[in-house]
Amino acid sequence: MKKYLILVLMMCLATVSAFAQRKALVIGNSGYGSNVLSTSLNDAQLAADAFAAIDYEVTLHKDLDYPSFLRVIEDFKATLSTNDVAVFYYAGYTVQDSNRNYMMPYLGPKGKSPDEHVISVDVVLEAISRAYRSFMILESRQIGKPFPKNLCSKDKGLAEIIYLRPNQGFAMADAPSSQLKAQGDKYSIFTYTLFEKITSGMIDFPELMQETTEAVQAYTKNSQKPYWQSTLNAPFSFWEQTQELKYRFRLPGYRSLEGGGSYNF
Repeated sequence: MKKYLILVLMMCLATVSAFAQRKALVIGNSGYGSNVLSTSLNDAQLAADAFAAIDYEVTLHKDLDYPSFLRVIEDFKATLSTNDVAVFYYAGYTVQDSNRNYMMPYLGPKGKSPDEHVISVDVVLEAISRAYRSFMILESRQIGKPFPKNLCSKDKGLAEIIYLRPNQGFAMADAPSSQLKAQGDKYSIFTYTLFEKITSGMIDFPELMQETTEAVQAYTKNSQKPYWQSTLNAPFSFWEQTQELKYRFRLPGYRSLEGGGSYNF
């Protein structure tokens, strides 16, 4: 059955590949004031390197303030066509307010900004839906207190995604309403495991996420369970093995796992 699925995947991808471009926007924000997320920039770099290795056109940004964050999203949206595959990856702090999810801009070491705004997850999902197939991956952490000042909700973690556009996939590091705090020193287990599997061969998106979820749960002793959804209308694999890797890519090795949250190098 698995061999048959791989054959179907290859046929579907071969049909689309002649016209589609595969593009990834990767953003890593390292903190908000004294709340520093030690893994986010490494996670973003790892994601960018992995996507580049499987021949995606990658745009990588780190520590974006609010105006820059918005501009980068608009610029990425402008590059997308109806034949493309688009992926948005974000590593950094997030917040939920009244069942709506937001990503935080970088505010520097003092956490000061003239505009303490946040970026709506729904707005980005809409922007990338301009592509034929689009995906959002969130390696998110919560500060544990409301942000900004006008968001008074004490909701923990992110909310479930209520609405995905057609042909979209969504994944985040932990289950809805679970407050996954900053931990580890180098890479998060979710990002590490996800890209280890993405670069290992053709894996249909639901199977990819199921395998990633099981691996993360095993490493964290069930304290972290990734969450995902999909409205894809056909099998999809991030890596099309109709061609070789653009260049040799190997994930860094690891010695041990601490705190259920990251690989340490």
